[in-house]
Amino acid sequence: MTVVYVDSVFVLNMLADYLLVYAAAQLAGARLRRLRFLLAALVGGAYAVAVFLPGLGWMSAPPVKLAAGVLMALVAFGGETRFLRLTLLLGLVSCGFAGCVLALGLAAGRGVPMQNGVFYTNVDMKVLLISAASAYLVLTVVFRASAHRSGAGGFMIPVTVGFASRSTALTALCDTGNTLRDPVTGRSVLVASAEKLQPLWPPELGSLLTPSALRTPTEVMERLASSSRDVARFRLLPYSAVGVESGLLLAVRADWASVNGKRRERLLLALSPTPVGDGCDALWGELEG
Repeated sequence: MTVVYVDSVFVLNMLADYLLVYAAAQLAGARLRRLRFLLAALVGGAYAVAVFLPGLGWMSAPPVKLAAGVLMALVAFGGETRFLRLTLLLGLVSCGFAGCVLALGLAAGRGVPMQNGVFYTNVDMKVLLISAASAYLVLTVVFRASAHRSGAGGFMIPVTVGFASRSTALTALCDTGNTLRDPVTGRSVLVASAEKLQPLWPPELGSLLTPSALRTPTEVMERLASSSRDVARFRLLPYSAVGVESGLLLAVRADWASVNGKRRERLLLALSPTPVGDGCDALWGELEG
């Protein structure tokens, strides 16, 4: 007879599920909503406990397991534009993690204690943590290596931008073809969709920095000069693109930005009047990570 301690089952599976959701978000370059990830992990831990409760053995059936996984994905990633892709990635990361756990357990000569696909009380915590770290490392290296081989970055990173007392989160594509640079510092310029930056502006700026208005950046600059006390933050940046005539983008200097977890002071943002790409809010001209 197998003795199972539900508190251990809950804690171990909650930790594993948090690592899985966090790893999937990191690999996809999604926003790191840690509170939602924690709630998703709590759902996973509660499901693991329910499987062992009297009369609930039916919850170990494959359709119920699949439904529990989708519920975790909804809690963690609901509202994301790439929800289906994130859900599939979460499944792949889970399979990779399970494979690492099994391989390390067999290598240690003692197997992995599981019942109905759930870790229970005598899981070696060291094996679990090493497995989680190994799975995360291997998957990160594989995804990042394929991105580098694409020749243009090709992977998403989280970006948060701060202006005055406001901030907004973006998803940026690492694109080494973006060679736009800050003429003052020489650093890369973050080219962002003007529509996605709307929550960043106070009312007096929001009415001026609309996507339609930014199609004529020189006119916007004139209006800023006559109506905004923050005009010193703004400048016009010349750009050129393949198959497109050269032009100007209005740029603004943010107070701060966090690019893939690295803080950058007074980063220059170029405001694009049109969307910058499929599934991303901004373009970043440096490879991160």
